[in-house]
Amino acid sequence: MQPREQGQDQGREVMLQTIGMLAGQGLVLGHEALAGVYVRYDKRLLSQEDAARAAADQLRYADWVLGVFKGRLMRELKEQERKDLTLLIGFYEVERQAAQALVTYVKEGGAKNREAFEALQERVAAVIRQISLGGAS
Repeated sequence: MQPREQGQDQGREVMLQTIGMLAGQGLVLGHEALAGVYVRYDKRLLSQEDAARAAADQLRYADWVLGVFKGRLMRELKEQERKDLTLLIGFYEVERQAAQALVTYVKEGGAKNREAFEALQERVAAVIRQISLGGAS
C-alpha cells in the first residue's frame, strides 16, 4: 500500500468512527429529548400542542438521519462498513418508532399508546447500552 493510500484509509477510518460516535450521541440525545417531552407532558408542564410539536421534531430528525444513512452514505461504503451502518440504521428506526409512538400518545392518549411508547423507549435504551459496550462497532 502506498503512503498516500494508507493516509486515505486512515482518514476514512477516522471519518467513519466520527460518524459512528455522532450517530450514537444522536441516539442518546434523541432518547433523552423524548423522555423529557414525555415527563413534562405527563406532569402538565407542556401543552399537548407543544409536546406533539417537540415529538414531531424528533421524528423529522430521525427521518433525516435515516435518509442520509440509507442514501449517499450507504452507497459510498465498503461491504463491512455497510454492515455497521445497517446496524445504526436499525437503531435509528427504533428511535423513529419511539418518536412516532410519543406523537400518537400525546395526540390520542390512552394506556395502550403510553405503554407502546415506554416499550420503545426501553428498546432505545437497550440499543444505547449495546453501543456503549461496543456492540455496534
